[in-house]
Amino acid sequence: MLIGIIAEFNPLHKGHELLMNYAKSLKNSEGVVVLLSSNFTQRGSPSLSDKFTRASMSVMAGADLVIELPFLFACAAGQDFSRGAVNILGRLGFVSHIAFGMEDPEFDADTLAGIMATEPEGYRQALRDELGRGASFPKAHSLALEHVMPGSHDFTAKPNNMLALSYILSIRRQGFSIKTIPIRRTGDFRSSEIRRDIEGNAQMMPGYSREILDMAGREGRLCDEGRMWPLLQFLFMRSTHEELREIYGIDEGIEGLFLKHWRNSAGLDDFIGRCVCARYTRAHIRRRLVYVLLGLRRGNVREALNGGAPYARVLAFNKRGREILRKYSGSSDIPIITRLKDAGDNYFSQAERKASGLYEFLVDKPDMTRETHKVLKFP
Repeated sequence: MLIGIIAEFNPLHKGHELLMNYAKSLKNSEGVVVLLSSNFTQRGSPSLSDKFTRASMSVMAGADLVIELPFLFACAAGQDFSRGAVNILGRLGFVSHIAFGMEDPEFDADTLAGIMATEPEGYRQALRDELGRGASFPKAHSLALEHVMPGSHDFTAKPNNMLALSYILSIRRQGFSIKTIPIRRTGDFRSSEIRRDIEGNAQMMPGYSREILDMAGREGRLCDEGRMWPLLQFLFMRSTHEELREIYGIDEGIEGLFLKHWRNSAGLDDFIGRCVCARYTRAHIRRRLVYVLLGLRRGNVREALNGGAPYARVLAFNKRGREILRKYSGSSDIPIITRLKDAGDNYFSQAERKASGLYEFLVDKPDMTRETHKVLKFP
C-alpha cells in the first residue's frame, strides 16, 4: 500500500517525523507520498520557508514522493483545503491510505462524518432550533452534531480532530476508496512555536530540519510576513469598495473593515487584530488579504475550485519515488508533471505563478525564477 500524508511542514518538527516513521513502518507499506502545501498555508500566512525547502525536509523525514498542493487549495478554508487535497490523492490512483494525526483517534469519526454527509432529520431539527435561538451557524452546527452524537462538540473543538474529520468527509463525498489511518499526536511539538522563536525551539526539530532551515536563513530565504503590509497599504489607498468586492472571498462587508482600519494600523498584525470580530477569524482575514494582493477574481476562483486541480506537480522524489512514478503515472487520472510550465494555461497555474511571485517579495533575497526550478531528486 502507498500511504498519503497531507502536510504543510511549516517547518517540519519531531511530531511530523513520528507520523512519517509510523507510516513507513506499517506492514505492507510500499512508500509514503506527501502532498505538501504551496508557499501559502491554510491559515493564510506565507510559509516560513518555500515549498522546495520544505520538500527537502519531507524527503529527509522519509517521504518517497512529494507532490504540491496548489495555492488555490493550500490557502483556502478547511472544506476546500481538504476536498482539494483528497481529490488530488484520489485521482492519482496509487495512494491507498491517508495517515494523519489526531488528538482523539479513538473517537468514531467515521460515524460523525456520515451524519455530516447525510444530515439526518434529527440533526436538521437541532440546527434549526439553535439558529432560532440566535446561535451563529458554526456554533449551531456544532451543537446540532452534539445533539445527535454526544461527545462530538468536544471532539470538533480540537483542530487536528477537525482536520481529520474533513479528510474523512471529503473521501466519503467524492467516492474514493482511500482508507484512513488515524494516529494519536504525541509530544508538545508546534510549528507555530518554532516560527515565533527558531533558536529557542530548535529542539523541537530533527537535526536535518534545523540544518535545512538554517541554510535557508543564511541564504536570505526565510519569509517575513510583515513585508506584505506596504503592498496592502498601497492597494487599499487606490481601491474602492466596489473594486474590492470583485475579489474572491470579499463579501459580507469585510471590504469596509479593510478600508476603515488600514490608515490607523501600525502594521500587519495590528491591522488584522482590528479586523477580527465574531464573524471573521484571523485566518479568514489573512486569506482574503492574500487574495486581494493577488487580484483573484471571485468567479474564476470558484470555477477553478469546483473543477479540481488539472495537474499534480512533483516537487521531489527519491529512488523509491522514481519507481512509484514509473510504475503508476501512466494510469493516473490526473496528469503528473515536474515543471509548472507543463501545467498549461489555466487558473490554477496562473494563481500559482502569482503566489510564488508574491512570496519572493517577502524574503531578503528574492529569486523570481524559483517557480521554474526543476524537481528535486534524492538518492
